[in-house]
Amino acid sequence: MDPRVPLPTRDEFPEELRPVYDRMLAERGNPAPHVFLALCNIPPLLGPLLDFTAAMRHGAAMHARYRELGVVMTAHTARSTYEFNKHWNHALKAGARREQLEAIEASTSVEDLLASPLFDAKERAVLAYAAEATARIEVSDETWSALTTAFPLREAMDLVMAVAWYNAVARINGPLRIALEPWFQRA
Repeated sequence: MDPRVPLPTRDEFPEELRPVYDRMLAERGNPAPHVFLALCNIPPLLGPLLDFTAAMRHGAAMHARYRELGVVMTAHTARSTYEFNKHWNHALKAGARREQLEAIEASTSVEDLLASPLFDAKERAVLAYAAEATARIEVSDETWSALTTAFPLREAMDLVMAVAWYNAVARINGPLRIALEPWFQRA
């Protein structure tokens, strides 16, 4: 399926906002990920989105491994293939094990996944929260308690924001039919 929106080039971006486009390329890579290029169709929003995503990445207290496992679980639960694939490499780089990512990708039951010996108690708390918040919006007291027992509140809040943001990203990618970049390769 073809994407539903164009992926604007720098020359197609409003001239007065091109420094923001250049910042996107500097921070997100050149060529830029398709999701960011799609968001270039809302030029005034690009700068604030770059600020927000940079603050989430660089200001997080939660270790990136846990956060990336949460993002991958969010993408899997939301059936966002683009986001799952993009964060596969981020998760590996952050310290998640390939077997863990393969188990998430193959899972059809959150309960079976949470019973897997591939995940420790902290990782299970992350996966349970991400799956439940994505599928149901609300999370049970048990799920919240497990998360806040496993992590200090500040770190738990990093996961809350990451799961919320990547749910939003899934809901951008799906309707707009954002496809993986031709240059993308899973590690």
